Amino acid sequence: MSDDGIDGRIGFEVEGRTLRIRDALEGEELPLCFDQEPRPQPALDELFPAPVDRAVSFEAESVSISSYHSILLRESDGELVARLNESMDFQRQTYFIELNGVTKAFIRTPDVAISATGITDSPTVELSFDRPTTVTVGARSLHTRPEATISVPDDPTALAEAVSVLGSSIKEFTPERSWPTLRGYPPRIRVGTELDVPSPLVTPDTGVEVVVRPTYEDIYRLSTLAYYLGANVVVGDGPAIRLDNGYVESLPTEGVALEERAEELLRTWFFLDTLARTEGYVKSDRYEYEQVGSELPFYPPNLADSSMSERLMEYLEVDPETVAPYTPEWPTEAVLRPVPAAMELLPHLAHVLAPVRVRGTADPAADAPIALATSPWMNHDRDGSDTDTTPVPDATSTPSGTTILTPKSYENSLTRATTARGEIRLVVLTDSAARAKRLSDAISDPAVPGGIGSWEVVNNPDVETVTATLSDPETDIAYCCLPIENGEVAACDGVVSLDAPDDSPTLSVFEGVTDPAFGYRIVENGGLSVITSGSLSSPERFRSLIGLLSSGVSIAPSVSLSGDSAATRMRIVGDPGVEIASHSHVLMHVYRAWSESSDSHRIKRRSMLSLSARPGIEDSQLYDGFQPMEELSGKSWVEGPTIDSSDLLTVLEQDDSVVQLNGRLLLPEDVQTEADIARLARQHRSEDAESADSASERSSQ
Repeated sequence: MSDDGIDGRIGFEVEGRTLRIRDALEGEELPLCFDQEPRPQPALDELFPAPVDRAVSFEAESVSISSYHSILLRESDGELVARLNESMDFQRQTYFIELNGVTKAFIRTPDVAISATGITDSPTVELSFDRPTTVTVGARSLHTRPEATISVPDDPTALAEAVSVLGSSIKEFTPERSWPTLRGYPPRIRVGTELDVPSPLVTPDTGVEVVVRPTYEDIYRLSTLAYYLGANVVVGDGPAIRLDNGYVESLPTEGVALEERAEELLRTWFFLDTLARTEGYVKSDRYEYEQVGSELPFYPPNLADSSMSERLMEYLEVDPETVAPYTPEWPTEAVLRPVPAAMELLPHLAHVLAPVRVRGTADPAADAPIALATSPWMNHDRDGSDTDTTPVPDATSTPSGTTILTPKSYENSLTRATTARGEIRLVVLTDSAARAKRLSDAISDPAVPGGIGSWEVVNNPDVETVTATLSDPETDIAYCCLPIENGEVAACDGVVSLDAPDDSPTLSVFEGVTDPAFGYRIVENGGLSVITSGSLSSPERFRSLIGLLSSGVSIAPSVSLSGDSAATRMRIVGDPGVEIASHSHVLMHVYRAWSESSDSHRIKRRSMLSLSARPGIEDSQLYDGFQPMEELSGKSWVEGPTIDSSDLLTVLEQDDSVVQLNGRLLLPEDVQTEADIARLARQHRSEDAESADSASERSSQ
């Protein structure tokens, strides 16, 4: 049995007056110091308004908290009382102290008044109660990694059983599961010789069954939906969803229609869950509810306490087209070949709620990727029609604008620490002194992008230098402009095989390469991702790409926002939502501005979902003029107001913002004043006018 060392998600250890909360999955500890030595006894999880993995109770009169990201005080029903950002006193009642740190913890304090001190003038927050009381401490693992590994043989029926337990990572099956922090990371799946499900993993009891035919095609197409529903996947004559009240929703039998219906149901039910949770653990005043609430045949929060089957019956009454304009775009959409090896991707795809399509040969020996993915940020090759086609993994060549998925890239993201923004190390390799100068100038003029901590451009590197760079795990971005042929990089004194390095940078970028196949080896050696570009990047595009990646923007948006249509000529190995730099923000936002005058700019905006910012997050905009209400993150472009250069400069200065002005990316280091923005606006309008005049002259000839 493969159990990855399971010993409970949360543990408690006492050391003097300190209670250490141990998150076994994350390998982290959160210490809490009390006024006396805790003598913990097991406590009921149901005492808390939000899910916990384990809880203990003991007597205490105060607690000191020295390691945290945020502390919130809530009433007994979970209603927010205050965010502790200054010394405060609170009247007697039952409170929940919510701690967000290396793990999620709650302290229940019944019938006490609380005095909070040390918040602004000390590294330790002191919470004192007006009398001794029985405190109950509960904690929930952040669960950002799989809890266990399931072994599955080459047998679709066995795989159906394995997919049934992917939902064991979801903390509860109320609409609150639409929050990504309550879904957890599903257990791994590994191809093995027999079915082996570790004992801690069980199929959730949700009253929902997903029926599949015993084929990889059916199971792959329905896997993400089954995970989100916590469904028991069973083999039958035709695809369907069965509810425990006897209702059966038949699904299409034709493959493309089945995957389209599965994605439609996932999108609709997930979105309606986000509306039903608006009066739940985190109360919100939601923009989308204002838009669609009146068109729904029910009041969503009234369904929060209903059974899964009762909610789904109500949800089935909603026309998917009613909610489609307000739903987030999936950051990753996968296309799998119907081969056994592709099953190892299913937990990672379920984790980001990626819809799954199936294309290509079922021959396991075929020399082709087992899976591709698309991103809403990158347009892949088209077939000449007005809409994108689903890429095929075993096409003659990997379609541009797509990413190649491998289980190893996800595993590397689970075990490899991400470098903090501001500390990114960049190494550029080139064989031209002139290009070396242009790229050096692009990095440093007018200033080095703030996400970069160290950088160097190496001209005409020798074999030793190329090998060292492409095998250095301390390098975050290795940017290679050297000639590459047959998987070998040309150094000044020989060639370096890309099969040779025994480790890898976090991200490797190769110019002048159309075949990303050698990227497999780099990812297998520990890299998170590889980007290949069929052409050389201009210095401006190079600076933009590096600036975005080093600031914490994930790979697909970085490629898309860094310049022109060359994004469609790029290919990626690894999930398109991978981030190279970590940052303190929940997610990043992008603003596109078009200048109507030198001081008036029309805005479009959207937020970026990623591997760390997954579907279900809500956010609010910087200015009330944009949208004063909370809204679901990850939707497509939304029209914003017209703002002046001062406001646009303020947006640009936000650490979680990316700004494009008239199609040009603006890094914070590129623009210092409102006058700079006005100058760029005048320049653009002048160029537009000249272009229009030229076009008019041509048409009159």
